[in-house]
Amino acid sequence: MTRTTSDRSETPGPGPGPAPAPVAGEPTDTGAPLSFSTRGLRAKLTAPGTETPLQEETLVVNLSAEPLDLGTERPSRVAPLQSAVLDRVTLRHPAPLLLLTGLGTERIDGLGAREGWLRIGNDPAVAAGAGEGEPFPAATPLWRSPIAQLGTVTLPAHLLGAPSAARTPVPLKLQANLWYAPAGTDCHIHRRHDFLEVHTQVAGRGRMQKFHAQDARTRYQDVALEPGSTHAPFCGYDATGAWSYPWHRYWAESDCVWLALEYHPC
Repeated sequence: MTRTTSDRSETPGPGPGPAPAPVAGEPTDTGAPLSFSTRGLRAKLTAPGTETPLQEETLVVNLSAEPLDLGTERPSRVAPLQSAVLDRVTLRHPAPLLLLTGLGTERIDGLGAREGWLRIGNDPAVAAGAGEGEPFPAATPLWRSPIAQLGTVTLPAHLLGAPSAARTPVPLKLQANLWYAPAGTDCHIHRRHDFLEVHTQVAGRGRMQKFHAQDARTRYQDVALEPGSTHAPFCGYDATGAWSYPWHRYWAESDCVWLALEYHPC
C-alpha cells in the first residue's frame, strides 16, 4: 500500500541533480534507533544501497535528491524530500532513508514529559531562535525531542528554492527531531531560519501556514498535513548562501507529532 499527501504548489520544477551523496555520521550503525525514538515509535536509518523489506506499516522519508522507486508493477515513487506510509514493498535506494514504525502504538499526549524532551518556552535561547518580530510566547505548549545528527547530504540547488540558473549542488548537515503540541496550539508565526526545513506529519492533523506579516489575519496559504505527508520547502536560497522564508507557522489542529528535518550549511 502507498499513502501520500503533500503540498505541490511550491514544488520546484524539474532540473538535473547530482547522484545523491551518502548521508554519513550519527548513528554509525544505521540500524540503531535514532535518539528521538520512543517506547512505541521507532526511528532508524537504512544502510545506503541495501534492500529493506517492509513487513509492517512504515512511514518512509526520502532524505535525498534521488527519487525512491518502489519497484511495484505499476510505477510508484516517493519524490525527493517527500514521504509516504508504505507496507509490503522492498526498498532499494542508493542513499539512506528514514523509517518510522509503531505509528499506531504510541500515546502522544504525554510525550512532553519524556526524558530529553524540552518545552521550548522553558529555554529562552531556543525560543529566541524564532528570530525577528514578536518573541515566542513562553506559555506555548510546544515540546521538542532530542535531536539526531544524520550526517551530510548534497542537494541540487533547485531543491533549495534557488534560481533556476543555479547549478552548483550544496552540501548540507542534516539533523532531525520530533515535535509535540496538543490540539489548538499556535506554534508561533516566524520567518527566520538559516537552513532548509521541511516537516513530516507523524500523528494527528496539523497545518503549515503562510502569512504576509506576523499577524494571523494576513494568512494567504494553508497546507494541510495528514499522517505520512511532508510539505514542500517554503524557502528561497540565493547566490550568497542566504535563506529567505515567508512568515509561517505550524498549527496543531489535533494533538500532533511531527518530524522536523533541518538541512544546515556545512
